[in-house]
This record gives sequence, C-alpha cells and structure tokens, in this order.
Amino acid sequence: MPLTRKQHERLANVVTFTPHMRPGNPPKARADLPDQADQGISSGTGMGTFLLLFPGSVFFTFLVTVGAGLWGTWLPSLGYLPAMGKTTLTLHPWTELFNHPAIGGAVRSTLVSGWGTALGAFLLSGLLFAMNYGSRTWGVMEKMLAPILSVPHAAFAIGLSFLISPGGWLVRMVSPGLTGVDLPPAWVIPKDPQGLSLMIALVLKETPFMILVMAGALQQIDYNATMAVGRSLGYRPAQVRLKILLPQLFPHMRLSLYAVIAYSLSVVDMSMILGPTTPPTLPVLVVQWFNDPMLETRLMGAAGATLLLGMVLGSLLLAYILEKAIIRCFEWRVANGRRETLLSPMTPVGRTLLMGGMTVFTLTMVILVIWSFTWQWPFPEVLPAQWSFRFWEKSIHDLGSPMGTTLITGLAATMAGLVLTIGCLEYEATLSKTIAINRYKKCMSIIYLPLLLPQVAFIFGVQMLLTWFHLDASATGLIWSHLIFVLPYIFLTLGSVYRSFDRRIMTTATLLCGSPMKAFLKVKLPMLLRPILFSFAVGISVSVAQYIPTLFIGAGRFSTITTEVVALASGSDRRVAAVYALYQQLIPMGVYLLAIFVPKLMFINRKRMQR
Repeated sequence: MPLTRKQHERLANVVTFTPHMRPGNPPKARADLPDQADQGISSGTGMGTFLLLFPGSVFFTFLVTVGAGLWGTWLPSLGYLPAMGKTTLTLHPWTELFNHPAIGGAVRSTLVSGWGTALGAFLLSGLLFAMNYGSRTWGVMEKMLAPILSVPHAAFAIGLSFLISPGGWLVRMVSPGLTGVDLPPAWVIPKDPQGLSLMIALVLKETPFMILVMAGALQQIDYNATMAVGRSLGYRPAQVRLKILLPQLFPHMRLSLYAVIAYSLSVVDMSMILGPTTPPTLPVLVVQWFNDPMLETRLMGAAGATLLLGMVLGSLLLAYILEKAIIRCFEWRVANGRRETLLSPMTPVGRTLLMGGMTVFTLTMVILVIWSFTWQWPFPEVLPAQWSFRFWEKSIHDLGSPMGTTLITGLAATMAGLVLTIGCLEYEATLSKTIAINRYKKCMSIIYLPLLLPQVAFIFGVQMLLTWFHLDASATGLIWSHLIFVLPYIFLTLGSVYRSFDRRIMTTATLLCGSPMKAFLKVKLPMLLRPILFSFAVGISVSVAQYIPTLFIGAGRFSTITTEVVALASGSDRRVAAVYALYQQLIPMGVYLLAIFVPKLMFINRKRMQR
C-alpha cells in the first residue's frame, strides 16, 4: 500500500541531516520520536501517569491482601481472635498442634510427596529435554502440551485413581490372564500412607509445566548456534543440551521450580483424592481444622497453617542452598571434556519415558470418558457390560449453578488479570531506558508471592479481611480471591514474550499511525494476539482449578465445578465423579483450542502471525 504524503513527511522527520554529514556516516536520529515510540503507548500522550495506576494498584492490592492474610493467620495461631473472645496472646494452639497424634505422620507424608514431586519433575523434565529435544517424539509431545496443561489437577487425579486403583483399568487389562485374580487385589493404592501415589501423580502433572517453562526459556538463548559450537567440539547433542544449555536455562526456570515446591507441599484437592487419609497430609489436616464446627479448633488450624508456611519457606531456602552446592560440586563435570556419558545409551529409554508419560495422560482421559458412560462394569471385565447416558442427562439439570459460577468467576478474574498485566508491562516499557527499571521489577516481584506461599497459610486471613469489609461470601470477594492467583500466572506466561517484542516495530508503527495509542491497538496487540490468548487460557485454567479460595471465601454459598468434583471424588459413585471431572476439563480445553485457532482464522493470509 503506497504511503500518504503525511506519512512520507513523518518518515522524513525521523532523521535530521546536517551540513557536515558525509556519505559514509549513518544519519543521526532525532532523539524525541524514536525514544517516544520505544516507551510504549504512554509516549507523547501524557498517559505515563495513567499507566502508573496499573502497577500501583497491583502492588498495593497484593501487598495488602497477602500481608493481611498472613497477619490474620499468625494472630489466631497465637490465640488472638477477638471474634471468639480471644484477646490474649498464648502458645496454647501450638501446644495442641504438636500434641495432636496425627501431626507427625502428616508432616512426614507432606515432605515426602512435596520434595519427591519437585525433584522428580525437575530431573525428569531436564533428562527428557536432553535426550529427546528435536526428535519426532518431542514434536508430538509439544503438540499435546496444550491439552495436557489444560487438564485440571483434580480431574487428572480422579482419572489416575480410576487407572491405578486395585479395581482400576490397568489391573483389569491383565486380569485374570496374567494376575490370576478374579477380585481386586488388597493393596492400598491410591491413598497409601507414604503418599507415593500422590507424589507420582504430581510428578506426572508438573513435568509438562516444567517442560513448557523450559521451552519458553529457550527463546532467550540462541539454540542453533549453541548446538553448532557444541557439536564442533565433538559433543553429542544430548551432552550439549545437558552440559551447556540446561545451566543457561535454569536461571529462567528457578521461579517455576520454587512454585512447584510450594504447590506440591501445600496442595489440597489432589491430596484429598490421592493422598493418605490416616493421617492426611498437613494441608488437608489444616483445612479440616478450619472447617471444624468447634471454633477452638480453628486456632490450632491457624497454627498448622503457620507451620506449613514455615515448611515451605524452609524448603525454598534449602532448594537455594542445594542449588549453590550442586553448582560448586558438579561444575567440574561440565568442563571435564568427556565425550561419552550415560546419556548416549539411554536415549531410547528417554523416548520410552516420554511416550509412557503421554500414554498415561491419554489413558486417564479415556477412562474418565468410559466411566461417564458406564452403567454396569463388573471386575475383571476390560470394558463395561452395559452403557448408559443417564449420568450425563442427570448432570445437565444439576450443572447450572456450578458451571455459571465457574465461568463468570473465571472470565472476570482472567480479564482483570490480563488488563492489569498488559498495563504493568506497558508501564515497564516507559522505564526500559532508565535506572528505575531494576527497582520496578523488584517491587513487582511481589505478585509472585501467592505462587510461593501455601494458600491455606494466608487465605484464612484474607477471609477475615473480606469479612471486615463485608465482602465475605460475595461474588466480588470470590473474583478477587481468584484474581490473586490468576494474575501471577498470566504475568509469568506473557511477560517474557511481551518484553521481547521488537521496539523498532513500534517505532515505525508510531510514525505511520501518528499516535502511540493507535500503533498499540493496530499493530502491537494484533501481533501479540496469540500469546495474549494463550495467557488468557492459562488464567481460565488457573481459575477453574481454584479449590481453597472458593471453599473459604465463598463460605459455602458458591459452588464451582472444582468444589463439586472434589466432593464427588470421595464418594462411591465413579460414574458421577467422571462426568463432573470431564466438565471441569472441557472448560480450559475449549479456551486453549480458541487460543490456537482464533489467530489462524483472523490471520489466515498471514502465516507468520499465526505462530
């Protein structure tokens, strides 16, 4: 399309020619226009102060919410709760906590499942990357990442329990031919006392997340050049990825690893479905104490939540110390020059593990579908003896309120989180050439606190804060509680892509459009549509999966798909639980599909805009 006269004049004004300019010297750019374009939509429009409202409101909201939440939990743990007439500080709740007969087993199973999950997910994702990246199997896995990540934790836990339980599908496939049994075996899986089945489920669920983070971090590194240099030195591809690429990727993965540690130590919904019961894990035990009809027990619950917070913070500190120790102890292995390692013969094993993980995810979804259409399924039949649509038909009549609450809360929290994230990142662009950028990033790191703190450690205090403002058991309070956990994930998934946007594009667009705001709306947003939609899908998935905020802030007046799924998972009817677990999965999966296909339809004639 030919440029108009006005656009030609703007382009001509970009450079200022001087009488002393020589043919071999580049033109000197005007300082105002390029700098203004680099600074985002606030340049030249007086909107810098307006954009400051976004990070200011986010910082204030998170600081007040998390601070008040922690304070509102710490004080009851010391016996101070004026609503119950407790106005004297005392250590009696802690004495009751440590004298409780279940506390030892709860702490032990929590640490085993939490640390086993973090170490297993990190090591497995690193080895799978080193042994499989670039292969056909890895390509298949990348295509399955979106469906895998869209599966909520509770739905995956239910499907896995249907798969590995004594009367599960895996046992049915080999019985009675290989096992010789006509009745389900008497092993305690899931819900084993050691928490191993919970740990395995968490490893399977968190490994794809770590792989996604690793794939995003690869965009910050010149992969082809690194591989070329490594291969020229005689190293095999797996060795280059393990010795050169992974050490460069880890700084970009550290926060995600810490989030996995915090989540696996404090997870409630999956622990209620797959974890031990006598005693349960510490987060489940704390939730039971908070929901106990005896109000005195809530003080002990606050002490247990504070103990869990200490366990998480101690684990994060230990992870940091281990990181430094491992670097010090094994850095010589990276530079020892050995060309042969155990990775070379283990490459087929790595591909088998990758295919095995994808197969498990597929089987968990298939078994949910089968159980949802089952009428009678006697053991050890591989498939049901009778099929029925009855439970789907019945669920339609009972699904209205939970589905409506889930969709409204998820959409509201995600849209608010997306707007706040884009506003914060645009304001960050105005500071990109100033010394204040590092201070700004440090201040904004407060939004990651909900990912690194146990939900039960501060959500009770948040409930008290909302009660003081008369927002408890309200839709506003519920959306706010979801936003606290949705916003960090949106910022984490969109931040790196948004920051890597080429500023030269905005410079040119601003000159042609005549306004930074027009350039932002007509150029930058369309070019970032795909990552924005993907972040939107992540936000919906996070909101759908929220159990503790809905349980506490909703005060029992709001039921979502997740609360229904967790409640039904402990029941005896697998068919109803399977139907609701599939409903829980269909919401985020549908949004992920929209995030994939909407850019393809909008930019059908622009292939590079679809990527």
